[in-house]
Amino acid sequence: MSARRGLTAGRRVALATIVMLFLGVTAVSVSAYLAVSSGLEADIDRQLLRETEAFSAAIASVDTTSLPETARTYLQNRSISTGDQRPVLVVKLADGRVISNSDIRIEEAQGPDMPAMGFTTVRVDGIAYRVANTPLLDTEGTPIAVFEAGLALAYASAVAAELAWTLALSGLVVIAVGASLSVWVARVTLSPLRDVARTTGEVTQASLGERIAYDGPDDEVGAMVRSVNGMLGRLEAAFADQRHFIADASHELRTPLAVVSGNLELLEHPRVSAESRDAAMRAMRRELTRMERMVNDLLALSRIESGAALARQPLQVAALLKEARGRTLAMGDRTVTVDADDDLWVSGDPELLDQALGNIVRNAVTHTPENGSINLRAWPVGAAVLISVTDTGPGIREQDVDRVFDRFWRAQGKRSDVSGGSGLGLAITKRLLDLHDGSITARNRTDATGAVFTITLPRIDVP
Repeated sequence: MSARRGLTAGRRVALATIVMLFLGVTAVSVSAYLAVSSGLEADIDRQLLRETEAFSAAIASVDTTSLPETARTYLQNRSISTGDQRPVLVVKLADGRVISNSDIRIEEAQGPDMPAMGFTTVRVDGIAYRVANTPLLDTEGTPIAVFEAGLALAYASAVAAELAWTLALSGLVVIAVGASLSVWVARVTLSPLRDVARTTGEVTQASLGERIAYDGPDDEVGAMVRSVNGMLGRLEAAFADQRHFIADASHELRTPLAVVSGNLELLEHPRVSAESRDAAMRAMRRELTRMERMVNDLLALSRIESGAALARQPLQVAALLKEARGRTLAMGDRTVTVDADDDLWVSGDPELLDQALGNIVRNAVTHTPENGSINLRAWPVGAAVLISVTDTGPGIREQDVDRVFDRFWRAQGKRSDVSGGSGLGLAITKRLLDLHDGSITARNRTDATGAVFTITLPRIDVP
């Protein structure tokens, strides 16, 4: 399912890339169009300014009375200019007379009044003109005329329109090529994800050995493929563990059920003696008690495996060991000692840690003969607290040391199952310590007979 979401996300990334490319090309095209348009308009304004400067220079030494004749002569000389970009030059005198080098009446588009100095855009017969207006003053600063120079904007508009079409066409080509490349790259890059989707879709409980083949680069996709393969491996191990667990539980429950069934058949026999009846009842009670303990342990292990909620709080290690000592003394005639400083503290759930420690203590009592001894000790090592439970029993066979925390495992030989335990106590203990970021190990004593179970828990400082 996640791989399919990845494919959808890949398409979204490709679409987002296309959208960003479209926005980028559009922004560049609009910026280029505006820049060129502004440049064309600025170029027209510069031409008009040159016309204004040239006319001002031509009449610089002319008095007011000869201005009309001089202006007429100047404009006649300028009228010989040809081409589409020939400027329209107009001198509008204060008395209303108009002198022009063209029959285009740009002065009428601006009204009868003398326009203010500056640039304007006017329309004459549907054609736009850019016009520069320059007032002409006498020696006393009184306006006597206005010079108007105009250029048609048709050429600039045509250039801008052609540029717009060129930019639009180029932009569409770039977007099309970019979109094609984006889709192709997304397809090539995400093709392993299709393999992931296909493989995960085909995986069932019976085919957890399937793995995704990938020989690409060590990139994000490669990391994802490794992660999925690792997940499949963990699932395979989990299902195998579950099958073993069910098989072991069935096997462990089959024995007491067989004992109960056999004794029930014995009790149904009409000639069974009272002594045999009592023995059968004791055997059934013993086996039922064993089954009850096993079912309770299975339920406890199931709750832990499903994720137990920890009610953490600071716990004094010495107090935990003293409580464990009290329970140990109630289990039989054994010497129990505690060696722990009062300043050792850990953080944990008191009930769960008490259960973990209780399982180890019961195991020690089970395998320690009467008048034997059990030592509970705690000491600091760096940022951790180590807690050991040492007994004087027969010890653990060396080949079994690594198996004592397996579910349904019980010691053989000298350290046999004399208590009828479920074989789950130490497995539960290990899981409880895992929940507390701790660990547990087992070994045999080197100075005498007996076993040593050592717990490691993170240490905390309590003021």
